[in-house]
Amino acid sequence: MKPAMAALLITALFTGGCSIYTFSGSTLPSHLKTVDIPLFENQSMEPDIAEEITQALNKQILEGNLLRIVQNSGDATVTGTITSYLHEPYTFGASATRQVAVDQYIVKITAQVDFNDNVKNAPLFEGPITGEGIYDFQKETEDTGRDKAIKDIVQRILQKSLQSW
Repeated sequence: MKPAMAALLITALFTGGCSIYTFSGSTLPSHLKTVDIPLFENQSMEPDIAEEITQALNKQILEGNLLRIVQNSGDATVTGTITSYLHEPYTFGASATRQVAVDQYIVKITAQVDFNDNVKNAPLFEGPITGEGIYDFQKETEDTGRDKAIKDIVQRILQKSLQSW
């Protein structure tokens, strides 16, 4: 293999997996111009999590610039219910005194999400979606894991919607 071809192949391999998620190239049907996103319900014991996820989802949709967000009667509707919020040990290590210690924790947020095409009166996606946020217990707090989990679940919600559309 020629050196130039090898360099091109290596560059493609390293940059191909490091892209940032965007809406570009979306296959949204042309009849979907607006979306309404009512406040998610919260069945978990974690206060304010539904509001934070709803706000983060709205922000990402606005930044993606694909759909206009409306208060009600959108061409599509995204509804959700936060069904669980877990904060638990993720990885363990051993100290010099042979005691087990938690190195990392994980925050998991699960929501039941429904996407509906209101123009065609058809579901686009229905199902559970889980976001995760792992954080280093020695350097970070649960808030760090929570923020990561919120970003992750919003990204997964958007990915599921684009796959469906």
